[in-house]
Amino acid sequence: MRIEVIGDDSSSNTQARTYAEYRVFAALARHTARVRGARVVLRRNDVRRKCEEVVCTVTLALAPSGSARTRAGGQHAYAAINRAVQRIGDLMHRRAAQSVEGVSGRGSFTT
Repeated sequence: MRIEVIGDDSSSNTQARTYAEYRVFAALARHTARVRGARVVLRRNDVRRKCEEVVCTVTLALAPSGSARTRAGGQHAYAAINRAVQRIGDLMHRRAAQSVEGVSGRGSFTT
């Protein structure tokens, strides 16, 4: 699984980008069969009236096809990363549960 972290100098530093890569990998490690890659983008929030200063967007390339994306903000890069990783972890957990339900026959619709 390839993880790409993009951040400009005003929203993150090398340490924050490394932290983002580590957190995303840790959250997705158990889902490697379903995830081909991830892109993490850290940027300053354009809307100044919000309390959130940094926005973290995580986009996943799913196997065999498809994608998933989440966005979260925080007062600093680490808070934004933590929120986005929590959301992407929850999303993958739900997808895994749906996959298990589909295999066992529960949760599928018949017409």
